[in-house]
Amino acid sequence: MSVLETILYFVVPSVGLYLLIALLVVAPRMARRPRYRAGQPWPHEPLWWTANPAGAQLPPVDGHAAAAGGPTVRGGHRGSW
Repeated sequence: MSVLETILYFVVPSVGLYLLIALLVVAPRMARRPRYRAGQPWPHEPLWWTANPAGAQLPPVDGHAAAAGGPTVRGGHRGSW
């Protein structure tokens, strides 16, 4: 077996495997859209959200709170204050 055959049998497949793994790791990140970074202009419409529309003097989003006479439905996370 010559030196060239040894390189072809042992080095080329090993390097190829490492390059394939590196490509599989890096490819999803390269395919994503660019992320927003602080200081860049914001290209979207502003979105205002509040957890308590009645407290902000806004109409309820869905008619449940108004139909029930106030907020009676409780969420899964609560605490004692």
